[in-house]
Amino acid sequence: MTSASACPRCLGRLRPPDLWSDQWRCDEHGDVSPWHEATVAPEEALRALAGTATVPVWVPSPMPVHWYVGGVGWAGDDRAGARSSALATAGPSPVGGPADMLLVAEAPGTGLGSRLAGLPGPDPEQLDALPEAKVEAAGHPTALWPVASPPDRAAFVGEAGGVWLWLLLWPADAALLLLEHLVLEDLRDRPTLAGGLLFGAPTDRLRTPAAARPEAGPS
Repeated sequence: MTSASACPRCLGRLRPPDLWSDQWRCDEHGDVSPWHEATVAPEEALRALAGTATVPVWVPSPMPVHWYVGGVGWAGDDRAGARSSALATAGPSPVGGPADMLLVAEAPGTGLGSRLAGLPGPDPEQLDALPEAKVEAAGHPTALWPVASPPDRAAFVGEAGGVWLWLLLWPADAALLLLEHLVLEDLRDRPTLAGGLLFGAPTDRLRTPAAARPEAGPS
């Protein structure tokens, strides 16, 4: 089972396609790809997503020690396929205590990664000149740029497979995980990886609402 269709940018309710439009529509953000989250059987949902997604379905390989999958989500429908994929994982932070890491692949304009990063728009507006992190994605070194986000998390974005790759971590100091050699595989290319994943307690990170635009400070 999956959650009811919602806006990937604000989690608001959607108007389904009708006689006048073949698009799902959010009152605030217009035409969007409907957001869904697996509410039961996440392993089965992940396998199904790998077969329908039009973007990569990123999975750490290997998973960090003692980490597990805590959620699976996507934006899309049966007609067009998934335009975004999201994998929520959780485990021990390098500095102690629990941590969460979300991996998102999405076509530009979808807005899922921005919501989870706490950004107001559908895509990152400006990136620093130099990246601050790197992962290996489907065998390719992939640079990640930090994006401004609320202080409770760290958010990075890059490009892999022709679409955005978002990597988000809670708390912010869990970003020390990126000092390790993090390898991501596209589950569409290696579907057998799903059988080796550990699934644990569900996380609520995929339901993180977008933050309000921060007020400008004094000049």
